[in-house]
Amino acid sequence: MSTLGSFAVFAATAFSVASLVCYFMAWRGRDNALPLARAFFIGTAVSITAAMGILVYLFLAHDYSVAYVANYSSNDLPLYFTIASTWGGQEGTFLLWIFFTVILGFVMMRTSKNFERGNMFFLNLFLLSILVILLKRSPFSPAEVVQADGAGLNPLLQNYWMTIHPPVMFVGFAAAVFPFCFAMTALVERRFNLWAEAARKWTLFAWGLLGIALVMGGYWAYETLGWGGFWAWDPVENSSFIPWIFLAAQIHALFIKKQRRGLLRFSMVIVCLTFWSVLYGTFLTRSGVLADFSVHSFVELGINSYLVGGLLLFVGLGSFFLILRWKEIDPEASYSEVASRSYLVTLAIVILFLGGLLTMFGTSAPLLTSWFGEPANVGLPYYFATMTPIAVAILILLSLFPGFRWEEGISRPKLLMVAGAAFVVAVLLCLVLGITSEVIYLLLFGAVASSLVSNGWIFITNFQKGNYTPAYLAHLGVILAIAGAAISAGFETKQTVTLPQNKEVHAMGYTMTFTGVSEHAKGFDCHVAMSANGRDFVAELPHEFPKNGQGVMKRPYIEKFVTYDIYLAPLALEQGMQNDPGILEFSKGDTKKIDKYEITFQRFEMSGHGEDGSASSAFALVTVSYDGRTEELRPALRVSKDSVASEPVIFDSARGMLAISGVRPDDGGVALKIIGEFVPAASIADASLVLELSKKPGINLFWLGSLMLFGGGLSAMRDRSKRKKADVAVSPEKARVASEVK
Repeated sequence: MSTLGSFAVFAATAFSVASLVCYFMAWRGRDNALPLARAFFIGTAVSITAAMGILVYLFLAHDYSVAYVANYSSNDLPLYFTIASTWGGQEGTFLLWIFFTVILGFVMMRTSKNFERGNMFFLNLFLLSILVILLKRSPFSPAEVVQADGAGLNPLLQNYWMTIHPPVMFVGFAAAVFPFCFAMTALVERRFNLWAEAARKWTLFAWGLLGIALVMGGYWAYETLGWGGFWAWDPVENSSFIPWIFLAAQIHALFIKKQRRGLLRFSMVIVCLTFWSVLYGTFLTRSGVLADFSVHSFVELGINSYLVGGLLLFVGLGSFFLILRWKEIDPEASYSEVASRSYLVTLAIVILFLGGLLTMFGTSAPLLTSWFGEPANVGLPYYFATMTPIAVAILILLSLFPGFRWEEGISRPKLLMVAGAAFVVAVLLCLVLGITSEVIYLLLFGAVASSLVSNGWIFITNFQKGNYTPAYLAHLGVILAIAGAAISAGFETKQTVTLPQNKEVHAMGYTMTFTGVSEHAKGFDCHVAMSANGRDFVAELPHEFPKNGQGVMKRPYIEKFVTYDIYLAPLALEQGMQNDPGILEFSKGDTKKIDKYEITFQRFEMSGHGEDGSASSAFALVTVSYDGRTEELRPALRVSKDSVASEPVIFDSARGMLAISGVRPDDGGVALKIIGEFVPAASIADASLVLELSKKPGINLFWLGSLMLFGGGLSAMRDRSKRKKADVAVSPEKARVASEVK
């Protein structure tokens, strides 16, 4: 089957080349080549689908003769993780990416109408850039040694989010290709005014799915990795965030383009930049350049030249056509007056664009600094200093947006006054209640209050009138998500706590007891009984030992409340020390009692080497008194070149035995080991669990805001489709234009 999988990849490459050539010929006017181009693309899609199906089958069959299967699967994985293992490594994710691309490609082939020939040419070009990587690094390559079991999936990836987060992410990545195809075709054909509406629905789709995938990944990290947060500005996290924030700017730029025919040039640039950022993020993630700076980064697999080549190809093509047609694009102004909604949206686009560039610069720091010496990464202070002002600016614009008309002037002055009052009240409350006095936080929370009031009022008013407005729902989601992220990150409390087993410990107002450890096939679980704010629960903290020997994998426990989370992250399990009551420490002249025996250490006596120089002896002069009798004992240590041997002695008619357990050369003391039925049994002290306890206020605002944000965005796409059908039904002229841009 692996041979058949390799053949499917070769066939997909051949079909894609043929489809590319035929679409180019059809684009140049040879209409008879169009049916062939479509047929060859169908061949490409069937071959890629077959390759994906074969790879899934190889994982389900546990065929460890295939290196990729052996590296990412094992016999003990349940069915859903076995399937998810197909995208556990680089080769599988590349195949998954183009699998979703060809599925969406069918949709574009059937709906893009007059844009089909150019769009499908560029789409085939993208498919080939990935297929050549799979030819170089095939998921069907044979293993050097066939094992009975595989290495297994990393325990941190054995999470239900693994089954859905990567597929959703790669659908988003796949969808980001299509606006680029529309833009390139529009540039080549000089159709600058007809492409944006069709591209906008693909942009909304890509933005929504990529954003949902980012939130999924954040929750995955929050409940699995144990560092206590959902976003660390990790370079690989950023490589997905950068296209998403550019897509957000792109959505609004295409909207301005539709409303006023403004930002035509910028729309082209931002569409290209979004796609380039996907390719650039792929290079950063998979080239190995971030291996020392990211917990997510893949290792280098010898495909860097292919990654760089694909990036340079599309950057070169996009730049060439942008420069070639730049002077021919004659946009109108993006806004009429400063006091207008169109100006606020334009300003928001610029700020989002700047946020994407700043994030890209920070993410690229290891690559940029490597040119001048040792590579280095920027830390969290960089992102706090750059992205917090970006968030504040976006919130202020959101608070102003509902109060202005699209063309000119204020439409709701009272609403703006109420929003302004909310800003002032929020700032005063923060100061009076001692919440914060930092200027940036005061601005942020003031902007949250004012934008929440203005957008919430419009959304509720419209909803009561039966007019659902997805844009305002998305805006409310942004506001709540930013507020939740700021509160949970800036105002959490945490403490490192050591919990001796079966002993009650009080920390941060909570009562905690480490009740013990339960072992299982993959490792063990630590159990902590906890009482917090009237709720009693037992936190289970899993510890697993992966097959690849990467050390113990620890998972946190989260107890959710309405306004906060209690987060327990295990740090270490300290095993108790053995306590042996039969070992007694003596200084010269010390007397100690065990049972009825009084034992006194007098001194050491040494004997020199024997005549052959082979050994020396140390004797401890010890007296043992019991039942009115006293015995003098001389336990010894025999020291030779190769070993040290202890020679014990007996006392009380062999009821007891005494031996030297250790010597203290600094003060002439000794440790004696007493053996006998009268000696209490040795015991092991209870273990202790060390964990980090934290309280995360407002975290649920972030999750709620994220759901509202992407729910609003995706419903906007559906709402837009309904309105387009209504417009077409009313106006034959609009029907003609719609058929051109589909």
